[in-house]
Amino acid sequence: MADESDPANPVIRLDANFSRKISASTMIRYPLFCLVAAVACFDVFSPLRMSATTKPDFNGTWELDHQASSSLEPLMDKIGAGFVERKLAAVAPLKAIFHQSEDMVTVDTRAPGFSLNEILYLDGRSHPTNIVLLGGTTVNASAGWSNDHQQLISTYQIKTKQGKDGELTIKRYLTNGMRSEGVVFTLKLNGQPDEISARQVWNKQT
Repeated sequence: MADESDPANPVIRLDANFSRKISASTMIRYPLFCLVAAVACFDVFSPLRMSATTKPDFNGTWELDHQASSSLEPLMDKIGAGFVERKLAAVAPLKAIFHQSEDMVTVDTRAPGFSLNEILYLDGRSHPTNIVLLGGTTVNASAGWSNDHQQLISTYQIKTKQGKDGELTIKRYLTNGMRSEGVVFTLKLNGQPDEISARQVWNKQT
């Protein structure tokens, strides 16, 4: 047997407490690793993270909430809409029916004595149009999703009744637990530095 006091042949003894520490450390390390991995997987695949890339569903019938909306009159006046058109827009009981697919959205807006049909191709391509929108006449249009896929954005090149060219951008998004739709109109006329905007709120009908 080796002499413990002999420096030429040292005897290495493992303290029992040290062995228990190693064992406990090993037992803790692996469950901790599993916990970290589980948290990482939950962060990647959780419904909150996945829903961030889910496009909103506009399908259904929506009714304009005049009280919650700002007036379109200043914007329509800039486009050249007549007095009667502007006043009717402020009180008309508008309803919009959305049909949404992967490639296209159609919006049929109705009120007594008024109808507007929009076809929005979601591939971003520009195509000729000829509809009367807020008093102006559209020349061409394009549409697509915002970078975060949470807003439906349509852009119209328009001509006002005074013959001026401009761009009208319409951004649509869902709020209030997808029970309300926000619509933001932004008008920019060529050669004029200022933009003018208006916002509408539409509530989904059950």
